[in-house]
Amino acid sequence: MIELERVSKRYQMGGEVVTALDEVCFSIGAHEYVALIGPSGSGKSTMMNIIGCLDSADSGIYRLDGQDITRYTARQLAAIRNRKIGFIFQQFNLLQKLTAYENVELPLIYQGLGLGERRIRVNAAMERVGLADRMRHRPNQLSGGQQQRVAIARALVTGPSLILADEPTGNLDSKTSVEIMATLRELNAAGNSILLITHDANVASEAPRRVRIADGRLTEEISEDKKKKK
Repeated sequence: MIELERVSKRYQMGGEVVTALDEVCFSIGAHEYVALIGPSGSGKSTMMNIIGCLDSADSGIYRLDGQDITRYTARQLAAIRNRKIGFIFQQFNLLQKLTAYENVELPLIYQGLGLGERRIRVNAAMERVGLADRMRHRPNQLSGGQQQRVAIARALVTGPSLILADEPTGNLDSKTSVEIMATLRELNAAGNSILLITHDANVASEAPRRVRIADGRLTEEISEDKKKKK
């Protein structure tokens, strides 16, 4: 479903060239749940931005659902992003003047869907995250955990192939973090592919497959099951 082949990305920082990704090879299959673990500056945000079609690689190949999108324009990437990728961010990124319903509805408006179809999809997404009774509340009337659930509903509403969860528990207390991670497990069990980006090894342990990134290079962790098979 997702395939990066020898992908590299470099940035000019003053008089120095910094390699954020160094010929990275990486793939995610349909219905997989993968954690990408790394400290600040390791390259994980750059990798997420490329996978999420928010940025382009300098070299290498990126295939999404078997389609080579490496040389897509910014407009083409935006169209792919809106149809195939759902984002969950640490900061929630909800519009404060809109209700929970309106925040979830926004990606569907960008897609040009009609009012009736939008209503069906938004209601289903809000029901799925357990917030059907909070649809008319604005973000400042919701708890942090409820705001993150609205963000999850927004990520789900377009029916994306992949959900990118970037430090989804970073602004939440421990009890709410457990609830959000349980929601991600449920989404994966229901068939959603998930890439969890985190610096926290405990959060990453929720994912069946874990990949570490440091200095722009990846190292796959070997699970206990794979160790036993060796």
